[in-house]
Amino acid sequence: MAKPNFKRAKEEAYKTLMLQENFSFPINPKKIKLKEYDIKIISFQEYAQKTNLSINQLTSNGNTNDGYTYIRNNNILIFYNEDIETEGRKTWTISHELGHIVLNHTTQCDKNEAEANFFAAQLLAPQCVLKDLVKNGARITPLYLSEKFKISKEASENCINSLAKVIDNEFITTDYDDIVIQLFKPYINIDYSYDSYFDELEDRRKNFNFSKY
Repeated sequence: MAKPNFKRAKEEAYKTLMLQENFSFPINPKKIKLKEYDIKIISFQEYAQKTNLSINQLTSNGNTNDGYTYIRNNNILIFYNEDIETEGRKTWTISHELGHIVLNHTTQCDKNEAEANFFAAQLLAPQCVLKDLVKNGARITPLYLSEKFKISKEASENCINSLAKVIDNEFITTDYDDIVIQLFKPYINIDYSYDSYFDELEDRRKNFNFSKY
C-alpha cells in the first residue's frame, strides 16, 4: 500500500492559505476560497430542512455523523453536523474535507485519510509556524493549540500526532514556509515557556504504528 504523501499535503495546505485574499486568524475553513472549485459548506440540519430528507438519511444512519463531501455534476457540497458540541471539531471536520478536495482524493482509504488529516493540521496550525513558536520559547501542547488556534482538544491531538507521523521526526520543509510564518506572525504572541515538546513528539513518533500506512 502506498504511503501518505505528507509533503504534498503540506504544500497544498500552505498554497491554500497563501491564496486567501482576506487572511485572518484563527483559520475559519468555512471562509476558505478555492479558485478551482465551487464549494458549498452546509450542515446536515440545514440541508435536511431544504430537502425534506432526514438526518439519518444524510448520515447513513449515523455512519458519517461528523461530515463528508458530496460531489455531483461539478457541484461540491461539504456536509457537517451542527449538533457537534465543539466548534473546534466542526472546524477540523470541514478542514479535513477540504483536504480531500484539494488533494483530489477519489477513494476512501487509510492513505487518503492520513493525508487529509495532515492537510487539516497544516491548514489550521501549520508545522512551520509551530516550529517558529518553539524556537521562540512556546510550549506546544494540546491545550496551547486549542486555546491559541481555536481548535478542539481532539483536533489539537491530531495536529501533534500528525507531526509525529513524519518519518525520522524531521520537519518537512517547503518553499512556502517563510511566507506562511509571516501570514501568522502578526496574530500570535509568545506567552508560554519552552518545555518538552520535542521529547513528546519523539515519544509519539516511536509509538505510532507506521505499518498501517
